[in-house]
Order: sequence, then C-alpha cells, then structure tokens
Amino acid sequence: MKTEPVYLDDPYRKEMVGCIIDVIPEKEGVWRLILDKTVFYPMGGGQPTDQGTFLFPDGSQGEVYQVLLKDGEINHYVKTSLCPSVGMEVKGSIDWERRYKNMRVHSAGHVIDFSMYLLGISPSPLHPMKGDHGKKPFVQYLGVIEKEIKDELQRKCDELIANDMHFSWTFELLENIEKEAIYLQPGLPKNKPLRALKLDGVGVVADGGTIVATTKEVGNVTITSVEVAEGNTCIKYQVI
Repeated sequence: MKTEPVYLDDPYRKEMVGCIIDVIPEKEGVWRLILDKTVFYPMGGGQPTDQGTFLFPDGSQGEVYQVLLKDGEINHYVKTSLCPSVGMEVKGSIDWERRYKNMRVHSAGHVIDFSMYLLGISPSPLHPMKGDHGKKPFVQYLGVIEKEIKDELQRKCDELIANDMHFSWTFELLENIEKEAIYLQPGLPKNKPLRALKLDGVGVVADGGTIVATTKEVGNVTITSVEVAEGNTCIKYQVI
C-alpha cells in the first residue's frame, strides 16, 4: 500500500496534510486521488466510509464523498472543479461528527463480541462471522443455541460499559496475535503486521476499524433483537 493509514494509529486525528501520488479521472468534476498519507477511513469491515473535504493550494475545496480500498490502495473520490495533479499538497479534514458516530457504533460491536466471549457463547458454540456497523448495525455468528441470550447479553454489555474498560492496539505478525487472540478470522495474511485490538482484562482480536478509547465512551448500547435464521444467529443493536 502506498498510503500511510494514519487512522489506524490515531483514530482521533481529524486533519492531515498529504501529497497526491496518483490521480485517476472518474468523470467530469470527479477524481480518484491516492495520497502518501490519510486520516480518511475507507469503507470496509462493516464500517462506513469517511467523508470530508480537501483544501487545495489555490484555496479551492473538494468534497471527499467516498473512500474505498481498491486494488490494495486507499482511493479518495473527490468532487472538485480543480484538475488535481501528482505532487500537489492537500489539507484533508474529515467530517468528525460522522466519523465519531461510526467509531462508537463499530466499538459497540466489539463490546457485544467481547461480552459474548465472557458469557462463554463465542467463539463456541457460536462462531463470529461478520458485522455491519452502519445505519442498521448487527453482529452475526455461525450456529444457534437453544437458550434465550438477549437479556444476559444486555447485562454483560452494560457491565463492560459501566466499568469504563480500555481499548488498546498494537501491530503484530499473525503468529504473535495467535498467542492472545480469543479467535481469528480465516485467511488473515501471515507476511505483514496486523492490528491486534485488545480490551484490557478480556482478550485480543484482529481488527482494522476505528475504535474509541474506552468502553464508556461507546455510550448506551441496546440489544434490539437476537434473530436466528438458516443456522446463523444475528444480534442487532443500537447506540445512543
């Protein structure tokens, strides 16, 4: 990857100054830009894309309406009347209100997941599959169990949030993460450092999204339903 993903080290960083290293025309007034560094999170892992603005050297602004990981590179889709060029310096500013909400919703998914682990439900008999942390957030598990878990899961999530537990992260090779991980997704690369996300006193998972500093910062998490279908268990939730 050509771009330094600043958001992985510092999810609270709102601005950056970067240099354009590639320009791909999309259509009239729309460009796909690759920078040497970025604070913009590309859509992925169930977390929505960041949005915001680029300030160009002539004082004009461009609207960053979408950021995607494409062909292994972070692509910023920008609406601007300017014709960007390689080597141009830009000041990027994310829509912080949008990002912070996405951070809280994504982090809430991890609170649920760690709660499932502490309750002895995950990674067995229910195994984590995927999550979506957008407008209708959920965490989905492979497998079903007979007992009703909604109330006890809610209580455990409330407990983790009330205890104001600390999230932290390091970058490790897969072989090192395996020593502490409560579970790992299949197919993780072995030849480059991965981000190990830790909830103090609970455990570690591999994760690439943006995270708040503590569980209390997530806010109020409500388990709205636990739905079973086609051998899967889907936990839907809201963050207030």
